[in-house]
Amino acid sequence: MKALVKSFAIFSILLSSVALAHEAIEIKSSTPSKNAMLMEAPMELSVSFTKGVRLIKVVLKDSEGAKVDFGFEPPKEVATDYSWTLPKLRPGSYNVEFIMLGSDGHKMKDSFGFMVH
Repeated sequence: MKALVKSFAIFSILLSSVALAHEAIEIKSSTPSKNAMLMEAPMELSVSFTKGVRLIKVVLKDSEGAKVDFGFEPPKEVATDYSWTLPKLRPGSYNVEFIMLGSDGHKMKDSFGFMVH
């Protein structure tokens, strides 16, 4: 029984150290901002992260789930700040989804939404 408890304790310590090894990266700011209610369609989508990331995928979807093409191309460099020119958006709700890699190679996802009146 002691061996089982000891094995479980070692496994738990190893598992928690692996989880702590990944970077905590969050969206520091964005334009439009998270949950923004805009009277005019934004002309630009920009985002700043708390640490440098390499964006793999950025998708803008309307309220029906249709993708809005804004010319995203995955960059080769790591950066904290990104921006893109947007096409004219119709009134409605939008969601921006990110898939990125941190400097440790860990794949992460984040998203935010906004509304155009």
